[in-house]
Amino acid sequence: FTTKYMATHYLSYNITKRWNIGLFESVLWDNSNDRGFDLNYLNPVIFYRAIEFSTGPRSGNALIGISSKYKISDSFVAYGQWIIDEFSSGDIFGGEKSWKNKLGYQLGVKYFRPFDIDNLFLQFEYNQVRPYTYSHNTIILNYGHNNQSMAHLWGANFKEFIAIARYEKNRLFGSAKLIFGERGFDFNDDEDTFNYGGNIYRDERDRPSDFGIEIAQGNTTSVFHGELQAGYLINPSTNFKVYASLIYRDFNPQVNTATEFKDSTTWFNFGIRTDLFNWYYDF
Repeated sequence: FTTKYMATHYLSYNITKRWNIGLFESVLWDNSNDRGFDLNYLNPVIFYRAIEFSTGPRSGNALIGISSKYKISDSFVAYGQWIIDEFSSGDIFGGEKSWKNKLGYQLGVKYFRPFDIDNLFLQFEYNQVRPYTYSHNTIILNYGHNNQSMAHLWGANFKEFIAIARYEKNRLFGSAKLIFGERGFDFNDDEDTFNYGGNIYRDERDRPSDFGIEIAQGNTTSVFHGELQAGYLINPSTNFKVYASLIYRDFNPQVNTATEFKDSTTWFNFGIRTDLFNWYYDF
């Protein structure tokens, strides 16, 4: 229940009619010593990392990154982003896979009206985040809120591939989503209490080593999530619809532990709703 604060900058620029590039930065800090909201972070120009260094090592947790989108044609759009949670050039380019390489990236493509089929949409995306990204040796300074990650649902130490298809015909609609991924969990037993970098709510100083850090290290777990949905739009002005969906989830860790164990779940649901919000079940 401790209070913490967050400030964000985002700069977007259209280089051409087809190419957009964005720069972003964000910082979190806590309310230790009744610090409150730090006015230093209202500076709209300077990088937060510079303020973080100038105000002390525990002053905040800064993250910087770049995003881009390119319209290849009227049917194809490519996009991506790259984030840096800790920048140490010697470690990043040293080739020793340092734990300080707290990096993540996303690459994707959207395909509109494929095969000349009206109202059909396809999307393919790959996401990867290295261990210990979004975490901090002062746990409250992680990128989390109310015990949930504010970045990716899986925290860190993962890689995933997503394929999405959506189709509409008059008021009928349908969609399919497939997610394949690998995650690295902690063992948390009497023999191994190390933090392998997936849980952003653990102290990153509990890591097993400083070098040789691999994505999905620790208790490597394969994850599959499949979702099919179909429905009928009753009222377009309020997005009022009837729907039914089928979700299948398979979770297969290398070693079964008290909190991570092999499990398969099938979930069928149907109902009526208005889509005033985005609903996500893929975690």
